[in-house]
Amino acid sequence: MKISFVHTQNVRNFVAHMKDAEKMNGESALLVFYGQAGRGKTTAARWFTAQEGAAYCRSLMGWTELWMLQDLCFELNIDPIPHRKKACFEAIIETLQARPRTVIIDEADKLSENFLEWIRDLADKSYVPFALMGEKRLKFRMENERRIWSRTVRVMEFGPITVQDILFFAKEAANLNLTAAQAEMLHKNSEGDFRLAARDVRCLEEIIQTNQLEKISDDTVRLAVKQGLRGS
Repeated sequence: MKISFVHTQNVRNFVAHMKDAEKMNGESALLVFYGQAGRGKTTAARWFTAQEGAAYCRSLMGWTELWMLQDLCFELNIDPIPHRKKACFEAIIETLQARPRTVIIDEADKLSENFLEWIRDLADKSYVPFALMGEKRLKFRMENERRIWSRTVRVMEFGPITVQDILFFAKEAANLNLTAAQAEMLHKNSEGDFRLAARDVRCLEEIIQTNQLEKISDDTVRLAVKQGLRGS
């Protein structure tokens, strides 16, 4: 299977929101993208970063405020990285004002109120969009903080993948021409999780290549689904 980035409906909506926010010159802008694991949030964020020159930073368990600011400095190519919070904050602002770009913070649902306040301040001072991505609790957490929520200009849920997404992915990534019914089988078993659907497509491709099959039967698709790993 070749590496293939699929422009799902989620991706198209994500890009549209990001582009809109980038046009808001001189205004503090926070964006929230949420959804359960496996919906393609991180893949979309990394692709947008590579294509549009955004800065991508993944939050880590155990982050301190200084650690977070230093990681942001690293992603913004600030060298040397300061050793104090104030110096980090000022370096980030100076860098973003000199070269404006969107900052994406992934797995932001891990962040406490204090961290979100730091991000709000960074957005206020730099006037560049800060996009926060995470699971559903991220939206609830931000809604409960009025100063943060009032600066939130876009909110989007990454919904389940569609049958059409699976059809397109199978063709692009594995050159497999599935029927709508076969894609529906994969869709049903994935429960909207793109990772699981991609895993089943990969397994299907291996079965076809191993057995030198010329046609994809429904039974072959069922076998791929059966062999796929599933969590509890």
